[in-house]
Amino acid sequence: MGTPTTSNAIEQSPSFLVDSLGRLTRHRDIRQFLTSALHEAIQAVHCQAGSLLLVGDRPLRVRQGDSSPEIERQISLWEDSLQQRLGTASWQIKGREPVPVTTHTMEDTWHLLVNTPLLHDDKVTGCLTLVFASGHTLSLPQRQVLTSCARNIGNLAKLMEQLSVAQNSWKQLSFLYETSQALISTLDLREVLANTMELATSILNASASTLMLLDEDTQELVFEIPHGEKKELLRSYRMAMDEGIAGWVATHGKPAIVNDVSQDERFSRDVDARTGFLTKSVICAPLQMKGRTTGVLEVLNKVSGEGFTEDDLRLLSILAAQAAIAIENAHLYRDLREEGDKIIQVQEEARRKLARDLHDGTVQSLASITMRIDHIKRLLENEPETVVEELDQLQEMAIRASRETRTLLFELRPIALETQPLVGALGTYVEQLKGEGPPSFHFNDGGFDEQLSSEVETTAFIIVQEAINNARKHADARNVWLTLAKEEEHLLIAVEDDGQGFDREAVRKTYDERSHLGLLSMQERADLIEAQLSIQSKADKGTKVVLKVPLKTSTDRS
Repeated sequence: MGTPTTSNAIEQSPSFLVDSLGRLTRHRDIRQFLTSALHEAIQAVHCQAGSLLLVGDRPLRVRQGDSSPEIERQISLWEDSLQQRLGTASWQIKGREPVPVTTHTMEDTWHLLVNTPLLHDDKVTGCLTLVFASGHTLSLPQRQVLTSCARNIGNLAKLMEQLSVAQNSWKQLSFLYETSQALISTLDLREVLANTMELATSILNASASTLMLLDEDTQELVFEIPHGEKKELLRSYRMAMDEGIAGWVATHGKPAIVNDVSQDERFSRDVDARTGFLTKSVICAPLQMKGRTTGVLEVLNKVSGEGFTEDDLRLLSILAAQAAIAIENAHLYRDLREEGDKIIQVQEEARRKLARDLHDGTVQSLASITMRIDHIKRLLENEPETVVEELDQLQEMAIRASRETRTLLFELRPIALETQPLVGALGTYVEQLKGEGPPSFHFNDGGFDEQLSSEVETTAFIIVQEAINNARKHADARNVWLTLAKEEEHLLIAVEDDGQGFDREAVRKTYDERSHLGLLSMQERADLIEAQLSIQSKADKGTKVVLKVPLKTSTDRS
């Protein structure tokens, strides 16, 4: 483009400004708008350089053209002075008041510097500074063009700033919606959090992010879900809970923004040294659930270089709250699924146990009875005098089979618990066992007569059954003692035998074997009712199983 004369420039200025405004309104990014606006202003008055400052929550400054360090310093003095003035009070220029235009001629180069405020309606929102060639003087038409540019740029800049705020709010709402959808779309913890990290990095315009969870046993932060550059080097990396800025956030339960980590004494360079990643800025928010810190959400290095803001922190804090809920839900789902698997395993073992007991007991007895009947039929023909004795033996076998069947049915569903409390049901159970031969059973209720919730009583009864069955079938015991006692706010139920005992540590290491699933199911059932289960046993010294049940408020049976 050729350079028109000053008079031609002034003649062109009205149409030029109209065209400029048309081009400027196409922008949607505030920084791009300011860059283009400064370019249009420089073209409108044909100067060689310029600077544009917009003062707001986050001051924005753009400069263009060639200028000396001395000129740059003078421009900075004007702009810094305006920021200080607007930082303490607003500045208004009424409609009829002349818009101030400040000029300054550089002593060495004779360049002319011209400064005028940007106006949004009557309010000063920034300033426009232009640099003219050596020896230039500002004419009245140029002054008018300059102030017109400043007013139009100021109004458009304010609209662009408001549009930018609206766009940012929309982005945040969209982000929160996407995050919420991601959180409810799956209960796979890693999938949810990986998506969340990707969204966090994108919406905060950052280089990397990571989610660290607290390992309460070791008091360490574990890098569970890294995202961005060097992420593979950080996966499962651990650091002390009080190390670095993330450690400070975890320890204090408060968020933090650090836009220059080199100036913050909390910053630790260990992770950078490990990965080769250069951390410049950090924003962190704690993950908290029910007032307890469970981890830290960290985002690194604002791509624009402007640093993280309070708006970024608010957004990250909302995301951290959602992530904490997602983690809790995923953990609950995992625990529920594991409990379901355990219940299925226990049910399957109970089915196999019932099949073994029926086969080894009732089925064998019925088979013997059938054989005895055939034998008696033959005796009726050949030795009728011995039939009565055989029938007596057959009767005893039938009684024993009937008793075994009732015991199995009682163990499957202790009907006694439907009509009497735990103590009565245990007493009935022991009475049934006494008629089945060794070992000898001894029962002491300890004077306990309280009624617990049906869930607690049923679970406690099943645990006692399992302990007694172990003593009957594996301990080779002569005696089994079942005793109850109240100790402060707990009910103690003990099953003790004088049998051969076992090596508990050896059994613990082989819990996955079928023969030891009973011990495991006892512990799992105790956990379900928040009871404590202890097992004491030594070879040839017998075994003692103690269930410590908390005495909570009883619930009515329905």
